[in-house]
Amino acid sequence: MKKQFFVVNHGTYPFDILVGINVTDKETIDYLERKLKQVLDDECRAKLPMNGVGRTLMMPNGATVLRVNQSKSFYEDLAHEVFHAVEFLFDRIGLVHSIDGGEAWAYQIQHITKQILQKIK
Repeated sequence: MKKQFFVVNHGTYPFDILVGINVTDKETIDYLERKLKQVLDDECRAKLPMNGVGRTLMMPNGATVLRVNQSKSFYEDLAHEVFHAVEFLFDRIGLVHSIDGGEAWAYQIQHITKQILQKIK
């Protein structure tokens, strides 16, 4: 799988997700600052580094950065990070996970995963 950046959306929610596949911390910062014109404060810079095979965080403006490196467990790692993207979004809008609201979580995870898989194929 090649190194790439692309943007997907949260559907009806007005926030985007920058997806980085096989990209370094420095490449991510450069892409955010130069291409997307994001101003990164020290807190964001401190949260961006990836120690394992994936990393997801929400920026102060509501945009999400989701990164995954190619590994034997790529799809499992992607599922893990997509869950975090949904978790951050729903925390921001005040939707608490519950049995009654589980479908909202499942559909949001499905929506994001579908967009990402379409982009990497």
